[in-house]
Amino acid sequence: MLTDKIKQDIEVMHGDIAQSQREVTMKRFKEGKFKVLVATDVASRGLDISDIELVIQIEPPKDSETYIHRSGRTARAGKSGTCITFYTKKTYELIQKIEEQAGIKFKRIGVPQPEDVIKASSRDILKNLVDVNEDVLHLFEDTARVLIDQHDGNAEKALQVALAYCSGHYKHKLAAKSLLNGQEGMTTVRLSVSRGILSTHNAYNILKKYWDPRVCDGVRNMKNFKDGSGVVFDIRSENFDGFIESFERLKETGDRIDFELQKCSDLPDLEEEGGYGAANWRQDNRNDGGFGRGGG
Repeated sequence: MLTDKIKQDIEVMHGDIAQSQREVTMKRFKEGKFKVLVATDVASRGLDISDIELVIQIEPPKDSETYIHRSGRTARAGKSGTCITFYTKKTYELIQKIEEQAGIKFKRIGVPQPEDVIKASSRDILKNLVDVNEDVLHLFEDTARVLIDQHDGNAEKALQVALAYCSGHYKHKLAAKSLLNGQEGMTTVRLSVSRGILSTHNAYNILKKYWDPRVCDGVRNMKNFKDGSGVVFDIRSENFDGFIESFERLKETGDRIDFELQKCSDLPDLEEEGGYGAANWRQDNRNDGGFGRGGG
């Protein structure tokens, strides 16, 4: 069932739809009458559709050939494109199998943050603004002047307010989400060392040494970098500013601090299972999933 949260023009195609209707849907899609096509594998083989920028697979297929067919709907005729594949711990082995069989390397990305969603909405607005006919602009002159006056003559701020309203994200700041599993109210942090290996056990000891026990007790979903040089983990967003402030004060004391700490904006390559003491934290990771992204 399609969710009402999807605001794009969208149509569906699957095996239970009559062939004649499928042909109509494909014709409309090729002509750009709607932007998003939700389809089963009936649309992944034998279809020549140009100018598709993005393919999303809700789970990895069981063989690389099917993955190639699905992702191949984008990047046609020498163009570039992106394929995003959702996976869970149970299906991660399929991701590894596809990488091995197809000779490709997925880039793991975290859950999109509210800022990413808003920026994407802004780009969509810009695309739609090209359709505005100049003949109607004079109808908005008075309103534009009032809006600028409301912001003390700052036209840039007035435009930002207008764009925020058009995007639908204007009433309040959106809650942060974990990059690791999408949980709201959580911020993902990276703790790394420049030399040697940092296990989750040692990382936790660092946290216990320098931070309040209540902060340490709130750490969730700790995972190792694949190269062993650090870890990522989640803390409650309401504690993040104080957490970072404590680290900045720690660096100012002059004590030898041989680690770096910062908000994680992009996930590094991570150990999926085991490795460098990750078993100590497995109870926090039972529901973790992720996204794999590959170029088309």
